[in-house]
Order: sequence, then C-alpha cells, then structure tokens
Amino acid sequence: MSTPQGVVASASAGPSPTSGHSSFVRRVVRNEESVNPYRVLHYLRLHWLMILFCGTLLGSVAAYAAWHLLASKYESYALLQVSSVPTALANQNNPAQARTDFVTYLKTTAALLRSEFVLNAALREIRDLPTLRHQKDPIKFLDEELIVQWQDGSEVVRVAFKSREPNDARRIVDAIQKAFMAEVIQKDVQEKQLFLRKVEEAQLELRRILERKAERPGVAKEAAEGGVAARGEGQGPALPPPLEAAGGALAGAPGAGPGLLAPPGGGPTAPPPPAPAARPTGLVPASALLPAEPAGWDRLIRSNPGIVVSKVTALLQEVERLPIEINHAQRRLAVLREKMEAIKNAPVADATLQLVEKDPEVIAQVQRVRQALREYEFRRNAAADPEAPKLKELKASYEAHEAALARLRKEKADALERNRRLAEAQKVAAEMEEVIRTIQRLQEQLDTAKALLARTERQLVNLPLAEKSADSPEGRVYRPELSDLDSTDGIYRRLVQQYYLTRLELDSPPRVRVIQSASTPLQRDVKKQIIGTVFAGMLGFVLVALGIIAVESLAQRVSSVQEVRQATAMPVVGVIPGKPEGIFGRASHERTAAVEAIDKLRAYVSQAWLTRGATTVALTSTLKDDGKAVVSLALAASIAQTGVRTLLVDFDLRQPQLHRLVGLDNSNGVSELLRGQTDAVAAVRLLTHGLHFVPAGAWSEDVCAAATGERLSQLLHRLKASYDCVIIHNHALLDAAEAIEVGRRCDVLLVCCQYRSTTLPLLQRTAERIQTMEAPYSGIVYVGAHPAESLC
Repeated sequence: MSTPQGVVASASAGPSPTSGHSSFVRRVVRNEESVNPYRVLHYLRLHWLMILFCGTLLGSVAAYAAWHLLASKYESYALLQVSSVPTALANQNNPAQARTDFVTYLKTTAALLRSEFVLNAALREIRDLPTLRHQKDPIKFLDEELIVQWQDGSEVVRVAFKSREPNDARRIVDAIQKAFMAEVIQKDVQEKQLFLRKVEEAQLELRRILERKAERPGVAKEAAEGGVAARGEGQGPALPPPLEAAGGALAGAPGAGPGLLAPPGGGPTAPPPPAPAARPTGLVPASALLPAEPAGWDRLIRSNPGIVVSKVTALLQEVERLPIEINHAQRRLAVLREKMEAIKNAPVADATLQLVEKDPEVIAQVQRVRQALREYEFRRNAAADPEAPKLKELKASYEAHEAALARLRKEKADALERNRRLAEAQKVAAEMEEVIRTIQRLQEQLDTAKALLARTERQLVNLPLAEKSADSPEGRVYRPELSDLDSTDGIYRRLVQQYYLTRLELDSPPRVRVIQSASTPLQRDVKKQIIGTVFAGMLGFVLVALGIIAVESLAQRVSSVQEVRQATAMPVVGVIPGKPEGIFGRASHERTAAVEAIDKLRAYVSQAWLTRGATTVALTSTLKDDGKAVVSLALAASIAQTGVRTLLVDFDLRQPQLHRLVGLDNSNGVSELLRGQTDAVAAVRLLTHGLHFVPAGAWSEDVCAAATGERLSQLLHRLKASYDCVIIHNHALLDAAEAIEVGRRCDVLLVCCQYRSTTLPLLQRTAERIQTMEAPYSGIVYVGAHPAESLC
C-alpha cells in the first residue's frame, strides 16, 4: 500500500528537532500570507447558503428602507442669464476687466439666490405648501434643497428644486426666481433711480449758485474780460455760463490733440471723411444698422469731449485690426480650397486597391480571366494554324473577360474612393463654410466700425473750441471770486456727466435677466432611487459576507489540508476523509474511504517509524478531542490486523472516550495502575483481531501527581514490555499537564486536527510545543478532509 502523497518527502525534508525557533516562525508567517487570498474565497464557498439567506433578509430590509428614504421626486427648474460683460456706457467700461470679474459676479449671484433675505421674500408666497408646511426651519430646508448650477464659460444659471409634489416644486422655483429679481435686481434699479434724483437736485442747486455768482458785476466783468482774452478776435459769441464753463474744459480733455480738433479762429480745415459705402452683399448696409444716440448725448460730449476722443481711438484700432483678421481668414480659405482640390485629384489609395482585389465579384472575374487565358494558350500551343477561327474566338473571349475585369476594378475602386473622399471633403467643406461666415462677420464689423468712425469724427469736428488762458507773463489777476466760480463750475460739469451716465445705465438692459420661468415637471427622477435601492440590496449581501469573513479570519479554522501543510513545518502523515465517526458508520462508501485512509496511515507509521525501532505512538490534539479517540482506535486495530502485537492505552484520564467506543466499562485502567490499585495483567483487556486495550480508569486528583516522573516511566515500560507497538490516546497537548509528560516519553507524536474545528493559531502553538519537546518523530493527522484530498 502506497503512502500518502508527499508525506515521506515532507518527513525527510522537514526541519530537524534542533532547528531554530525563529526560522520556523518565519516559515509559518510566509505560508500564511501566501494562503490568505484563497481563504477568503474558501470562506465564501463554505457559507454560501448562510450568505444567501441572511443577505436576502438584510438586503430586503435595506432595499425597502432605501426605496422609501430615497423616494423619487419631481424636479422643476428655471434659467437666468448673467451677461459676462456689462453694457458699455460711452466707452467708460473696460471689457477685459469685466470678463475677469465675471466669475466673481456669477458666484455672487448664486450666493444671493440662496441668501436668507431672498428665501424669506419667497417664503411669504409659498409658506402654506405641503412641502414646507411641516418643516421646522423652512429657510434652512430651502437652502439645503435648492440647487444652483452653472457651467464654466456659460452665462446661464440653472435654479432647480426637487419635491414629491410637482406643483410645489414649480411654485418654489418660481417664487425664488421672482424674489431674487425683486429683492436684488429691482432694488438695485431703485437705488440708482434715487441716486439719479439726488444728482439732479444737486445739479439744480449748483446751477442756481452759478447764476447768482454770474450776476455780480465784478465777477461778471472779470469773467467776460477773461473770456474775451481767451477766445480772441475771431471767436463767436460767448456761451451761456454753464455751457461756457463746460466748453472751457474741452481744451484740457484727455486725448484731445491738435490734429483732431478744429484750429482756433475758424471752422474745420477739411470736411470729415465720408462713411465707406456698404458692399453689395444684398444685406442691410452697415450705416443703417448704426445704433441711435441716447438722449442728451450732445450735452454729454460737450461737457466731456474725452468721451468722443476715446471712442475715435477705439474705432481706429478696430479699423486697423479687422483687415488683418480678414486677410488671415482669406489665407485660411485659400489653404482649404487647395486641400479640397488635393482630395479631388488624389490617386487611388493602395488600401482601396487591396480591398478591391478582395471583393468577391473581382475574385470571380479574375478566375474567369485566368480560365479564358488557360484555354486560349492551350489551344494556341496545340493548334497548327494560328489563324484558326476557334483560336480567334478564344482570344476574343479572353480579351473581353480582361476588359470586363478592368471595368469592374475601376467601378469598385471608384465606389470605395467616392465614400472616402466624400467624408474628407465634407469635413473640409464644413471648415470652409465656417471660414466664409467668419470673413463675412469680420467684414460687417469693419463696415460698421468705419461708419461709426465717420459719424464720431463729424461729432468731434463740430465740438466747440476750448478757451485758452492768456500767455502774457502778467496773466490774469487772481481773484477769490473767480476761483470760487471756477471750482463751482467744475463740480457742476462733473454732476452733469454723472447725471447722463446714470441715465444711460438705467436705460441699458440689466445684467441678469430671466430666460425661462419655473418649468412644470412631468415625470419623476427615479434613477437615484433605483440605484440607491439596488445598492442597498447588494450591500446586505456584502455586509453578511464581510461579517462571515471577519469571523472566520479571527477564528482561522482549518479548512483544507493545504492550510495544515502551510501552517506548520510538521509533515502531514495521514488524511482521513469525512467525519471521524464514519470509520465505524453504517454508510459503506464513507466507511470504506475512512478505513482505506487509516490503512494508509498505518502503512506510513510502520514503514517510517516502527521499522526504525519506535514502539510507542501517542495521538494528541490542540484542545478538544478533534477525532483523536476514533483515529487512535482505528489505527491500533489496523496495526493489530497485520499481526503486530498492539496495545491501545487510553491516557485521556479526564475525559476518556475509548471505553465507550469499544463497549467496555471504565474500571481497572490507567488511573488504577498509577495509584497502584491493580496490576497490568488485570488492566489489559483483549479485543477482536488480537488488539489489547487498557481503559483510562476512574480519574482523581492524586492521579495528576502520579502521572509524572519515575512512576509514569515505569508504567509505560511495563506496558511496552510485552507488545511490539503501543498506541496511546493522550490528553490534548495544550489542555493538560500530563499530556506533555506522556508525550516526552513516547517515540512518535501524532497531532490530530479536524476540519472546521481546529484553529490554525492553536495548531501552530502545538507544533511549537512539540518542537521544544524534541520528540524523535512527529506528524499531523488531518481528520474530516474532502475525499479528493485523501487520494494518493
């Protein structure tokens, strides 16, 4: 009978009793790390029924809770447009700076939509809605549930709210949108209107002050003399006091150069350049699209001519920039046209020719050409007359087939190339169309800029001349009255400018406007509810599986013979399939497999140890029985059947089991022998097949003291004297002290570990204890294995 697979090799290659404890521990740790990933799968396979049952219960409860907690809601949304650049007022705004501040303004708008005063204003209309009626803090609820979203580079702000009632969601979004427009946008307009009235009142007050000061004789005379000296002989009549003072600032306006203003003492030197004629595109000319000037524009530019100068400068830059961009776009269009021609005139690609050769029709035609060629050449080589009619007919047939093949190849190649070139041409055509639209747009901008430049230059030429101060070294005599008048007049000019700028700002469109009111939701958003329910249901199975893995990882029960081999350095000398009771069970197939495994263990013990002079074999375990009683009895019976005089001794004095297995009473046993109450002849009992048996006897406290030292050695010596092999059913090695005493006096120590009963840490501790005991021979018997694991 062959030994178990790998047992003899493991025993011969295993570490000697004198090996270091550190190398043993390192080997065990390395083996445990290599088996950990497989253990998890093994645990799941062992407990799949429990995972299915408990996971179904827990997953159903979690899915039910998730379905109700994540109930699908109706979503209503509204859209607001936030202009990236505010409306330019007389070229006073900087578009580049406005675009830089757009992100800040957008975030501010989103924060104001969720602000408490906006939500409070909206709550006045929607307080009685079912969604808000039972909320302890409606403001906090709205702040948490309101969704304000926008995308980078977009001017659209999306305001959304989800609720189980579709009407409530729509009314809440509508109320918040209206409250924002009323509390933020309209209040801003009202504040500007109030500011405009204050500016108008201050302007009227200063005008009355100027009129009173101008009526004083001395001041009026000095002002008149100063004005005449500044205007010169050829200037027209003086302007009214406020307008004259405003006109005096024209000379000092920023950007007003001598080349743009009319020379002093006369009208303009040259007529203004005419506006460029619109191109004959069939569209509305650029001059007809010019925006109308706002009310009071003439008074504004007279009070501050720098506005017109800045506008002329900006338009000149546009007129200089746009032709360059148009030329660049035209060059791009020329490149695209060349690319289109290249696509049109490109040769047939090699890949297309290869595809044509693989076409079934082409392949069939090639076969026909080859067949016609073979027939023609065969008849030509065999015919005596090269001008025979049949030979000519075959030649004509071959040439017709070859011409048909050429036509077929050309048709197939043209069809494939047409699709490929059409796809490429469509891409180039789309780019050409976009470039043409860009050129048209730039040309329209250029025409409009030229028309605006012509109109603005005419306004600049028609502005009144600035008054110059006297260049004489004496100058005018300083008068406090004149200084007071000039200061008041300057304040008045600035108030006039502020008044018209504010009016233009009020007349311009707001930066934030509504582009869509609250939408009416038509269906629920069930995606989140379904995903949450499915996730919660699966989470139940995952939690149960993780719990089982955690429990099994903490317990680390033996689950396979591979784990036993990797846990310790001791060889596995026997593998018993099924439960230990199967050896004496009624099921024939289980009993046969178990008896066969016991016979393999007996063969290994006989060949490896008994033939070397070992006579005492002790079977122990970690803590509990772990099948060592059944294995001890079966091993002893198997050895006895071979004709070897065998004695089975039950040394598990505290929890004896062998006497129940053999059907005898537990009297006159080992305990009585240790106490000296009986002799060996009376204690030994004969069983079937020549097996002798000594029961454990009645245990008492004094047996613990007797089961040590010389008395125990003498008892074992007397028992071994008349037998060739003594099988000892020992205590659990980690459970009783006498188990160590008995194990030290035995030749062979076999540790029984049972499937799903023995734990790996205790098995490793038992192996370490045997390592320190320096037993001559040792091994492990694995009980409860899978039938495939016991094969040899």
